[in-house]
Amino acid sequence: MVKQEIDLQIDERNFNEAYFPHVIDYSHRYNVYYGGRCSGKSYFISDKLLIKGLSDKRRMLFLMKEGNKVEDTIWRLFLDSIHKFQLYNQCKINKSNHTIELPNGTWVKMTGMDDPEKAKGYVDIDTVWFEECTKFNIEDIDLVDGTLRGKKKNKEIYFSFNPVDKSNWVYKYFGFDTGVVPPDTFILKTTYKDNKWCTEAEIKRLERLKERNPARYKIEAEGDFATLDKLVIPHYNIEEFDWQEKLNEDKGDKRFLALGSDFGYQDPTTLICSVVDDKNKKLYIYDEHYERGMLNTDIARMIISKNLRKEKIFFDCAEPKSIQELRKLGIERATPCKKGKDSIKHGLQKLLQYEIIVHPKCTHVIDEFNNYCYKKSKQTGEYTNEPLDNGFCHCIDALRYSLQIIKKQAKVLTIKL
Repeated sequence: MVKQEIDLQIDERNFNEAYFPHVIDYSHRYNVYYGGRCSGKSYFISDKLLIKGLSDKRRMLFLMKEGNKVEDTIWRLFLDSIHKFQLYNQCKINKSNHTIELPNGTWVKMTGMDDPEKAKGYVDIDTVWFEECTKFNIEDIDLVDGTLRGKKKNKEIYFSFNPVDKSNWVYKYFGFDTGVVPPDTFILKTTYKDNKWCTEAEIKRLERLKERNPARYKIEAEGDFATLDKLVIPHYNIEEFDWQEKLNEDKGDKRFLALGSDFGYQDPTTLICSVVDDKNKKLYIYDEHYERGMLNTDIARMIISKNLRKEKIFFDCAEPKSIQELRKLGIERATPCKKGKDSIKHGLQKLLQYEIIVHPKCTHVIDEFNNYCYKKSKQTGEYTNEPLDNGFCHCIDALRYSLQIIKKQAKVLTIKL
């Protein structure tokens, strides 16, 4: 096959406005395209990588996690791109092993990654695309990332996906949890509203979800991370309020300052501050601290900065040495929480007795409420009463501890003589 130069005309009208500025931008090693369904992101990546492949001789690898899906996804998408640019008859196409050689000699391989070790067999790869990357795992990504070698400039990895719940690896890996984009990474979120070719029927289907299934609408239409599972905290309100007014309202009610902290290091250390109106069963969560890598001296300084050094704060009793050290550092009433059989379940039951109001600045509390869910039984498919350990419990654990400020009132039997 004679290698030939391609004079490719890139017409802006053939692209959605959100994508066109990025057609020939190869300045980042990691490129993340995510969002709602029917946003056109996979079609765009296919077109972009065809253009990249035609601009310089490349070796590209397009991946699905499941090999039996290659034919109907990345293979079909790339053939559509080739047809769009009227290059089909100029390409060497091998359907049996899903490889395509472009007119200039660029080699493109499309395959499944059911067996991650297969990736080691591809040499001098300079461009990789993980379609539906939420189905891969971090080990898959790291393995393939290591295959990008050779002298070619603009080595890149593309990731495309529709968001799932926040327990999926992509949520933290790409910094969605902190809002900090990792180095050398480009991220673009799009929805069906960015796709001028989205059909009227598809638009109506997505917009009907808003009323019928709001959680699925957030994922499929708005392209947000959300959970579709049974939430442990199913109802709460987000409102602005003055916590000191709530604490000091003179209505003859019993009101308490409830403070709890969960130790962490690799996981976050959390401090949750609330006002409890026990008579009216209302819980006002007004402040939070959420930070990884904290030493006990850091925790003490943080508590002192919030003017809480003399307040009773309940800490995880699993770390008595830390509690003792905090007392020496000036946190005078650092108190171990009480734990026993089913303490998590009982603590959550106590929490759910209250109408919960969260101040909007407590973003990590809100995040956990939206993602802390119950486990499903593998045998029955039904939800159990055991929370899923999905990493969205650190604020809630501190909140459970804090409610130990509320004592059960002893029952007194009065006998008239």
